[in-house]
Amino acid sequence: MTAIFTFVGVSTQQSAIRRIYPRWMTELGVDARLVGVDLPLDAPREQYRRVVERIADDPDRIGGLVTTHKLNILAASADLFDELDASAALLHEVSCIAKRGGRLVGAALDDRTSMLALDRLRPPTEWRGAQLVLLGAGGASTATTLGLHAAQRAGRGVPSHVHVTARSRDRLDEMAALHETIGFGIPTTFSVTTSVDQAAAVVAGSGERSVVVNATGMGKDRPGSPLPDDVRFPPGSLAWDMNYRGERRFLAQAAAAGAGVVDGWDYFVYSWTKVVSEVHGIGIPPTGPLFDRLSEIAREEQG
Repeated sequence: MTAIFTFVGVSTQQSAIRRIYPRWMTELGVDARLVGVDLPLDAPREQYRRVVERIADDPDRIGGLVTTHKLNILAASADLFDELDASAALLHEVSCIAKRGGRLVGAALDDRTSMLALDRLRPPTEWRGAQLVLLGAGGASTATTLGLHAAQRAGRGVPSHVHVTARSRDRLDEMAALHETIGFGIPTTFSVTTSVDQAAAVVAGSGERSVVVNATGMGKDRPGSPLPDDVRFPPGSLAWDMNYRGERRFLAQAAAAGAGVVDGWDYFVYSWTKVVSEVHGIGIPPTGPLFDRLSEIAREEQG
């Protein structure tokens, strides 16, 4: 039986994973194929439920990965899951759907995969008072702070301060409420930035060696950047765009300002290998020969 891995997104045909996944399965010795399901942004509730029901009811479908629709999938179909992991319950989203002994399990893995990517560009031992700026207060930023919370509780190095920006107060209030629930211990400033200049002021004031993250989706899902072209980055700072494709104007602005730049490629590979590991029940460590080989295959297919 060839297993079916479901990829739920907006434009799955454009993703490099369409070419990467078959080669990964060959490398792992797994008989499986990827099937993309494209849904429009904020699709009707019944469309989300049909996707989950089909995974649950079809014995050939072993689970899959959800990108843009993480919140809406769970909001529409929470009752269809037999189990949610702790992060899914906190974040009210699922990025991974898997079957365990006939039970349908939903998991939110972005808190863990975002930390793997963040650790790669700024190892925990190298924060030493440096700050983190999260441009955008959506699911990716919230998951990153959840990952930082776990890291701090484990005694690992974390930013000295976190700044979060958003164009409206609602998303900031939601993140602040989550932080209160979990007892988030890193000092955090929430800023409503209705203009790119206001966002630039937060970046400029964040201090030396800051890490500035574009978690808005701008440069991929929609054109542009959350910052103006004349933005000033602090000395020694790093700019991380969670996008790995698209125009990524944010990175061009950061490079012009003298900041180090990192795109979302590592985040993409960590996210996919983690879900593949969970859905297929295969151990894929985030470091080592197997991960390096899968990353090499992905880079070759990125084109």
